[in-house]
Amino acid sequence: MKLVGCPKCHAQYDVDGLSEPTVTCRCGATFPAVPPAAVDAAVTRCAACGALVGEAETTCAYCHAEIVRRPQASGPVCPECYARNPEKAKFCIACGIEFRPQPIRAREGSLRCPACPESTLVPRSIGGVWVEECPACLGLWAPGDVMDRLIERVREKRRHDGAPPEDSAHRARRTAWRAEVTYRHCPECGGMMQRRNFGRRSGVIVDWCGDHGTWLDANEMEDVASFVLEGGLDRIPAGAEAAGYGLPADPKRMAAIVAAEGILAEERARDATRDRKRELGPLAGLKGIGDLIALLLK
Repeated sequence: MKLVGCPKCHAQYDVDGLSEPTVTCRCGATFPAVPPAAVDAAVTRCAACGALVGEAETTCAYCHAEIVRRPQASGPVCPECYARNPEKAKFCIACGIEFRPQPIRAREGSLRCPACPESTLVPRSIGGVWVEECPACLGLWAPGDVMDRLIERVREKRRHDGAPPEDSAHRARRTAWRAEVTYRHCPECGGMMQRRNFGRRSGVIVDWCGDHGTWLDANEMEDVASFVLEGGLDRIPAGAEAAGYGLPADPKRMAAIVAAEGILAEERARDATRDRKRELGPLAGLKGIGDLIALLLK
C-alpha cells in the first residue's frame, strides 16, 4: 500500500500500481500521485487498533496484537506525519490516524445520477469517507468498498451501544415502495447493475456494480442502517453466501448474472405484452380513437 493524502480534505488514496501521474480527489483537488518519503518515528500507537502503547510494551493491551518497533521499508508511509509503518498496518504507529484509502475514480469528470441522468452527482463526506449524492433525487453513490465501510461503522456503533430500545425497534420503512422493477446503470462504467436485497432479508434493494460501487435510492441508507442497528445482520444463517453484508467480489460472475437478469426482465415484459393483447382480443391492434370508431362501424 502506497498512500497519498489530499492536501485539501486529507482523504487518502492508495496509488500502488496507479499509472496516472496525479490523483483527482472527490473534493475537486488534484495532486501528484507520489507517496511521501518515510521517516523513522517513535512508536506510540498500535498498528492494528490505534490504541496507545507504552515504550516497553511488546503486545497491545487492548487488542493483544504484536507491537512492531522497527517497521520494514516495504510498509506504508503515513500521509499525515510521514512515519514508516509495519506492513498491513491499519493505524499509524506515530500519530494514530486510520489508514482508509478512498477508491480512485475510474474516469474523470462529473458523474451522472443513475436514477435521473439529467442530474450531476455532488461529492459529500460521510463519517470521513466520500460518497456522491444526487441533489435532485437524494440518491447516494458509494464507490468501491465505501458501502462496506459505512456498514461496518454502524455495526461498531451497535457493538458499542448495544441493541436499540424495544420501543424504537422495527422503525417504519422510509424508502418509497416501487412495484416496477428498474435496473440502474453504473455511473462510472455505464454497465447495468445487479439488484440485491441487502443482508438477504432487509427488503432494501440496492444496486451494485462489482467493479465500481453501490447505488442507494433516497432513504435506503437510513433503512439499511436501521436494519443493522436492529441486529438484522446477526440473524443471517452461518455459512450463507455473503454471510455478512459484503457483496461478491467476482465481477465476471456478477456480469453474467446481471445479463441473465436483463434477459429475464425482457422476456417478462414480452409475456406481459402478449397477455394484454390476448385480453384485448380485436382491440389489441388499435392505435387511437379513430381506429376504435372504424372498428365499431364495420
